[in-house]
Order: sequence, then structure tokens, then C-alpha cells
Amino acid sequence: MITTTSALSRILKCPMIVKYAIAIVSAAISAVVVLTVLPSSSCDLALLLFLCTVTFVALAAGPGPAGLASVLTLLSLQYPLLSSGNPVVLRSGEILGLGLFIVASTFVVLSAARRSTSASHQLLLNEQHLMIRELQQKNERLRVEKTERSEAAIKAQGAEQEIRQTVDAVPALIARYRADGFMDFRNKNWREFTGLSQDNSEGRRWGSALHPDDEEMVAREWREHIATGEPFELEQRLRRADGEYRWYRVRRVPLRGETGEVIKWYAIAFDVDERKRTEDALRESEADLAKARHELQLIIDTVPVLVLRHRADGIIDYVNAVGRTYSGLTTTKWTTRTSIITHPDDVPRLEAAWDVALVAGEPFESELRLRRADGEYRWFVTRRVPLRRNGEVIAWYAATYDIEDRKRAENELIESERRFREAQMELAHASRVATMGQFTASIAHELNQPLAALLTNAETALRWLSYEPPNLEKAKPSIERAISDGKRAADTLSRIRDFSKKAPVRMESVQVNEAILDVMGLTHAAMSDNGVLANTQLAKELPRILGDRIQLQQVVLNLIMNAIEAMTELETGSRELSISTSAEGDGVLVAIRDSGPGLPPAGFARIFEAFYTTKSSGLGMGLSICRSIVEAHGGRLWATPNEPHGAAFCMMLPIGEQSLENLGG
Repeated sequence: MITTTSALSRILKCPMIVKYAIAIVSAAISAVVVLTVLPSSSCDLALLLFLCTVTFVALAAGPGPAGLASVLTLLSLQYPLLSSGNPVVLRSGEILGLGLFIVASTFVVLSAARRSTSASHQLLLNEQHLMIRELQQKNERLRVEKTERSEAAIKAQGAEQEIRQTVDAVPALIARYRADGFMDFRNKNWREFTGLSQDNSEGRRWGSALHPDDEEMVAREWREHIATGEPFELEQRLRRADGEYRWYRVRRVPLRGETGEVIKWYAIAFDVDERKRTEDALRESEADLAKARHELQLIIDTVPVLVLRHRADGIIDYVNAVGRTYSGLTTTKWTTRTSIITHPDDVPRLEAAWDVALVAGEPFESELRLRRADGEYRWFVTRRVPLRRNGEVIAWYAATYDIEDRKRAENELIESERRFREAQMELAHASRVATMGQFTASIAHELNQPLAALLTNAETALRWLSYEPPNLEKAKPSIERAISDGKRAADTLSRIRDFSKKAPVRMESVQVNEAILDVMGLTHAAMSDNGVLANTQLAKELPRILGDRIQLQQVVLNLIMNAIEAMTELETGSRELSISTSAEGDGVLVAIRDSGPGLPPAGFARIFEAFYTTKSSGLGMGLSICRSIVEAHGGRLWATPNEPHGAAFCMMLPIGEQSLENLGG
């Protein structure tokens, strides 16, 4: 049914002219067959063929073409009769057949008409069903589309709300402008920052938060960009709600339509106030730095010192104006490790010390002679210190200053010290000679004893030898005693000669106890003549000191003689002299105490001053010379009251090499 309906539908849908063409062609073909193929006597076959033709046309083209086919077939049947020119005479059988043909063809036409009507109605129903189905589908699609549009609208509304929230949450000022530059939207941050409303009721194209000094510039730039449609970017000041102006960097970009015209402008502004302040501070700092550099350069070029810079490898790459003026060399770079104006004799020493400093990376200092522009060499001291970066030496800076006057003063001082030492030696020698003169009688008595004993022993030995025969056993001891007395006298004379002779200072290892005992041998007679009892407390295994034996003995002798003289003033009481030695830390302490009247309180402060004396016949030089000698040995000499009465003089001398170091040896 569906296939037939479809075929009928296709036939019914054919153009009417095609349908009638089918009828005409079918009738023509049937007529040709009847006239050419079938015998003329076969009327029944012709009617049957035409009936089939009408039936076919009815089925294929519908009732109208079928009726046309019927008419054409009737004409075809009558054509032979009409064309002969004879009167038409039909037999009863032919009339019956023709009637049946008419009835049958009519029936076929009517049936075709009925079927056509039914098919048309069915087709109409089918088309209605299809239309209804299509309308339902369209309605469903419209419903789905409406739902989708509703959902899209909800989503769009949500997205718009989210976009708005995002725009409001962005930590920047965001605004929208119309094509003519009039602001029509401000985000929440913009509104909160400026305190202005959303509707831009103040009617300003760029808002009303601009700094008055920036308005003209912003308006000019904004108009130019609106005209050209190019992105707009600049820095401007915006007023905060509290009235403070802050710097913002504003960027505006156009939104274009399909034809390229600008339909909107979108702007975003970032706070750059801190950066601007930093930049301003940086510019000020750079200006200050440039000024400071200029001033520093002036200082470096003006300070009366030769300032040089060395590379990490020691090569000189900068010399200040003072150095250039001094040397007469205009270049600021002397590409050598040692200044080309250094005295040739100082170069090897300076280079060797410089090599050590470069390897160690430690500050370097040395004295050298530098040639002045006029050819004169003057003494300078140079000090170089390293500049480090991350612990690595990247440069050296040197300050070299003139010490010519100081060197001359030092030489003069050295010469003065030499002359002073010579004068001091002369004075010390004179003091020793004067001291010797004070106890000449004691020395004579000291010498008389061994000389008298020598003569006695010699005479005794001579008598024993004059016997016949000579008594050698008796003479031998006398001769030996005479020899011993002679040696004792010779030793006394030797000590007196050494003590009184003028000789240069000779630093040697000295055993303090032995030196003191030698001095006591010289003063034995003086102490005996003045009734002084000597008491010695000399420490055993005392460390040796480094010094001049004669000078140290002079100090001890002077202190002993002063003590003897002080105690001779006593009319009553014992006269006791105590000499002690002890090891104290890094030195040897020598103490000489007497039981004399002591010193007045003011005397302890001035007793070692030159020309100060408490004796009526004294010159006040002895103790001053003694202190100079002790201090020259790196020691110390001082006086204190002695208990219960008298005075104590103490001398501390450093042991071993320390005295030599203190002397600068």
C-alpha cells in the first residue's frame, strides 16, 4: 500500500501536460498497431487493445487523460470507415462491441477518476500527516531552542554577573568609554577609590578624579587617540576619596565592530605611586650620587696625597690629579705594577713585598722614593688596601703621601739621639770617674792590702831561699801566696780600669748576681771605713739578662754609694745596707735598701729629675743617669720608703731577649 501510494503520489505529482502526452502517445501507438499489425477483420482485438490502452492511461495518468485516450481510440476505430468515403455500415456485432468498449472505457475512466480522487485524498492526508509531523518536530525544536535560549540567557546572566564580579574584584581601576570617549562604566575599585558614582553624573568624558594639572595633557592625548583609534597609555594622577592624589598608569584599548569602527573603549589603571616615588627618589639619589661622585672626585684630586688604583693583578690604572701634577705625567693610567717614577733602587724591594701582598690579599705598606717632575726624589709612604666583592679582591686602592720632611726629621732625631747617647756616655763615664774619685781612699786601701801581703810573702820566700841550702819547701807556699795576692791586686785594678774607661755600649748576657758582687768588692773598703754592714740576699739560679755590664754596674755602684753617704749622716743607730735579687715574672728585680734618714715626701716625685739633689754638694745627675741607663735596657727604676726607716731603690730588668727588643735591636 505504501509502494502504490508512493507511485500514485509520484504520478499525481507529474505535470498535467505530461499526463495528457502519455494519453496521446498511448492512443497513437495503439492506433498504429491496429492499422498496421492487426488484420482489418479483427475488430475485437482492436477494441481489446484500445481498452487496454485506456486502462493503462487511466492507471498512469488519471481520468482526464484516460477520457482523452478513449476519444482518440474511438476516432481511431472510425478512421478506416470515414476515410473510405463509403457510408458507415456497422454490423450488429461491431455495434455491440463498440458499445461495450464505450461502457468499459467509461467505467475505466470513472474508476480512474475515483481512484485518483481517493489517491489525491490519501496523498492529502499523507501530506497533512507529514505537515503535522513536521510542525510537531518544529514545535519540539522551538521548545528545545527556547529552553536552550532560556538556559543560555541564565548562563549569560550568570556569566555577566561573574564577569562583573571579576571586574570589580580585579585589583585595578577598570572603566568603559563610549566611542566618543564618554565614560559609562566604572568598576567597584574605581568607584571606591575615587568616591564617584557609577552613572558618571558629573558628565566628564574622563571622570572628575584627575589632578587639575594633568587635565589638559590627558584631554589632548585622549582626543588624539579617539580620532586615530589607537591604544592610549599614559601616567596621570587620580584623586582618592580622601583627597590624596596618587599616580596611576592608564591604558585604554578600543573595541571594534565588524566593519572596523570603534564602538567602545576599555581602560585599566594600575597604581604606580610607589614606583613613581621610588623613581623620584632614585633620580634624586642618582643626582646626589653624581654630585657625591663629583665631590669625591674633587676631593680625591684635591687631597694632598697621591691616590692610585690598582687592578686585581696589581697593575696601576688610575692616578689622581695630585699624582699627575707631582710626576708631570698627564695620563691617568700607568700600566705597570710599580709606579714609573719609583727610585730604581727601591723597585726590587717594593716588587717583592707587593707580590706577597697580592697573594695574601692583605693590606700593604711600604716606604719608597718617588721622582718629582723636576727630577728630585722624595720619600713617600704608600699604603694599599684591597677592595673585595664576595670575598674576591677586585681592585686595590693606594694612598701615597710625602714623608720627606718626616724622614729628614727622623734622620735628624737619629743623629740627635746618637749625639745624646754619646753625651750620655760621656756623662756616664764622667759620673763613673767622679764616683771613683769619691772613694779613692777606699780603693787605695783595697789595693794596699794585697800589695802589702805580696811584699811580706815575697820577703819571706826570699829569706827561705837565702839559706844554705835553700829551704824550698818553706819558700814555695810564700811564693804561691805572693802570686795570689798579686792576682787579687791585678783583678782590683782591672775592675777599676774597666769601670772607669770610656768604651762603647756592648750588649751581652749578664749574670746580675756576679755583677753585683764585683761592685761590692770595689765598695768593701768604703763600707768598712763608714761602719756600714752589708747584707746580701741574692737569689739562686737567677735568669740572665741582656745588657751592658759596665753600665748596669754603674747603676748599682751609684745606688750603693748614695746609700753609704745617706747613712753617714746618722749619729746613732746601725748602718745596714741590704742588697737583694729575685726573679719577678719576665724580669729580674734588684732592690738596694738602706737604714738612713730616708727621703722627704716631695723627693720621691722628683728624685730622678736632672739637677735635682737632696745633698748639699751634689749635682743631681747621678740618679737621672741611672734611670736613663735602666730605661735604655727596657727596664724601670723607682724609689720607695724603707721600713722602718731609710729608702729603697728598686730596679726591674727584663730577662733574655726582651731587653734587646725593648732597645729596638
